[in-house]
Order: sequence, then C-alpha cells, then structure tokens
Amino acid sequence: MRAGHCVLACYQSMVPYVMPELAKAQREALAQNVKAPLAYVKVAVRNWRPWVARRVHEIGNPMGFYSRLKLDYPVSLGDYRFPRSPDEPMVLHLVHVPTLSAPGLDLRSRLRAARAKLYDTPFDTFERHARDELTRMLGPGGFDADRDIAAITVNRWGHGYSYAGSTLFDKEGDDEKIPAAARKRVGRIAFANADAAWDPYVHAAIDEARRAVDELAGKPKKAGKASG
Repeated sequence: MRAGHCVLACYQSMVPYVMPELAKAQREALAQNVKAPLAYVKVAVRNWRPWVARRVHEIGNPMGFYSRLKLDYPVSLGDYRFPRSPDEPMVLHLVHVPTLSAPGLDLRSRLRAARAKLYDTPFDTFERHARDELTRMLGPGGFDADRDIAAITVNRWGHGYSYAGSTLFDKEGDDEKIPAAARKRVGRIAFANADAAWDPYVHAAIDEARRAVDELAGKPKKAGKASG
C-alpha cells in the first residue's frame, strides 16, 4: 500500500517496532505510554427483576473483585431492541481492574505486572466472583445465580486505557513534554489516537485526529494540550 501522507493512530508503544527508523528520543517517548489493563465481563441473565426489586441499575463495589456492576446500556440498533420489561433477558456489565500490592514499583511497572496477573487469572475465578457478588447484592431481590445466569463471557483488555500520568511517579511537566515528543510529526506521517494526548477518552482521540490532519494539511497549530 502506498499513500502521499499517513495518519498513524494506534497503540503508541507499538510504533517504535513499526517505525524503527525514528529518532531515539521519540522512540523512548512513545514507549512511555504503558496502558492500564482491565476486564469487561458480560453476564447474560434470564430476567432483571432482582434489579427492580432492589431499586438499582448500577452498583459501585470498590472493595470487591468487580468494582462496577450494572444493567447494560439501553441501546436499540436496527431490528435489535433493548429489553424494556424486567421479565425479558438482560446483559449485565461487570468491570474488573487487576491491581497488586507492590511497594516501590513505579506505575508503569505496576501496570505491566497487573497485565500479567490478568492474563494468568482463569475463567473460573471470574465466574466464581460474578456468582458470589451478584448473589450477595441481588439475592435479597430474588436473584438466584444457578437459575438466572444463562452465560458469562470474559473480555480481557490487556492494553486498555492510555497512560494518563501519575503525580506520584512522574516528573512535573512530563504529562505535557513526553506526549508532545511522542506525537511529533515525522515527514509525511502524523500521529493520532487517544494515546497521543495521554488521555483514554474519545474526545481526546477526536482532538488528536483533527490535529494530525491539520499538521499534514499545513494548517497552523492551535493553542491547547492536544496541539503539542
């Protein structure tokens, strides 16, 4: 494939392997974006009456295996219609963020170790905690894991949210200096993606895409974090 210009929008830590000809300083800056791991677990249930009985649609559980448990988002697409009645089947959204106690380790090292821990965690562990925590939270509303759970899927997101900086471990100003060095245009290649802003959310990805296109189009830089 050939093109006159390119916007490279991908996991930034991979760029040095794709473009080994980059200057050393830029390769090192790109490699600093170590993403946070997490797991999204989907639990299909035969109905969601216990949630109505407990009068909740989302539960925060900061000390548990799953930090967030909720009814799935009410989205209808085409012929698919989200469940409107508590008597209908529903998908539950559970979030697990792997962590570890490692005094002395910087945040990037912790994230790498947590990623390994996530990959080593067997499906049985995810299932056991889903059944246990849902039962303890929703059991008083009539939830029965053996009866109500139809299926469970575990989606391991080893390279999840873009690195957002840490005031405990990063030098002051690194959250501006390193991303700016990492996303510096190289010839006809401009860099985008949320990683380029060290911000894991979609608005950052949109801003970075606009900046990258403007760079290739020769438009003047705009003030702000995303401009570099």
